[in-house]
Amino acid sequence: MTDPSEPLSSISDDLTDGIIGNTIYDFDTPKKKEFLPWHRPRKQYVREKQWEYLITDLVTETPPRTGTINYLGLPGDDLFDLRHFHDKICIPKNLKLKFLGFNKGMKPGAEHNTQLEISLDEVNRLSHIHDGSDLLPDDLTAIALEKSVAWMKSENMGPFDVINIDLCDGFAKQPANEFKQTHYNTLYRLMYLQAKRQDPWLLMLTTRTNTECVDANVFETLKQVYRDNLADCEDFLNASNECFTVSDEDSFLDYCSESTGFTNVFLTSLCKWILTTGLRQNPPTKVEVKNVLGYTVAKEADSPDLMSIAIKITPTYVAMPDPIGLANQEFNQPSECLFASRILKRVHRKRDVDEILAGDEQVMNTMIENTSTLLDQARYDTSDYAIWVQNVL
Repeated sequence: MTDPSEPLSSISDDLTDGIIGNTIYDFDTPKKKEFLPWHRPRKQYVREKQWEYLITDLVTETPPRTGTINYLGLPGDDLFDLRHFHDKICIPKNLKLKFLGFNKGMKPGAEHNTQLEISLDEVNRLSHIHDGSDLLPDDLTAIALEKSVAWMKSENMGPFDVINIDLCDGFAKQPANEFKQTHYNTLYRLMYLQAKRQDPWLLMLTTRTNTECVDANVFETLKQVYRDNLADCEDFLNASNECFTVSDEDSFLDYCSESTGFTNVFLTSLCKWILTTGLRQNPPTKVEVKNVLGYTVAKEADSPDLMSIAIKITPTYVAMPDPIGLANQEFNQPSECLFASRILKRVHRKRDVDEILAGDEQVMNTMIENTSTLLDQARYDTSDYAIWVQNVL
């Protein structure tokens, strides 16, 4: 019988002696996670001052009927956006967040995939995350394929309260009509899925806007969209002249040759394409650009070349004309001319986030602190984060 006065450690050593020997096992120390370009405080500014602000406004004005925010997006490996919305919107509003995310880099055995799995487990355990949420190992553009898992999941979960297409590259980088899996086909299909909604919803679109990230032929098509309004909409012509000093073909071409002009024409025309898509739905939907925030990515850029556009899309209950003529209700189609003019003015009022943060130390410090909080949640060592920020500014 074992002596009860003998230390347990000694008992254990005696029992295991000769079975496992005296081997000491060393476990690999987790690699330190490096800070990445999108960890700069300017990204947090967009997350808070545009995304969080407008989503909060949306669910306050029109509370979700099911008590759940349906969200489609590209949350990345660390799922920062989902963590942030959970803490800053869902908990205060007592709403669930049901997300459909896309991450084409999910590959078995990949180092980043392990980190993603940990992040996904952490997020799924949060109190206000809906258990019907899903993260797919697909590119967002798989939605454009009618029989894809991405489309079937989107159709089953949609329509969405928020669609957040947060791209590091250009939305319009691909040629049009050469591939099915393009951002154009993806957004077009999502717009018609969203036509089922009875309530307003938000479309967030982040895209590069420099010439290298916009297909030349696509830009020519978008330029014609701008030209058409110059020719047939007096309000648009006046707004274009007032905001951009563009009123005729010569001034338009000169403006497009400048980096700022290229960006403004591209953004205005892209939003007008979304507007036209909405107005063609039955019933038509109103498309309103709420704000545009941007910052500079390319070192050689002389103006912000990555833009985040926030668009509110509101269903109408306008009756379409009766093709037979038995019903004679008045048809009041929302004015494309009016909404296009408003889009141009919003693009003109876009804000440079780098400039905002450089000019306001308090706001900068708040964004650094809030980013550090998210990094902590995702298991980053943030002891030198503030130093890293100063080095990359």
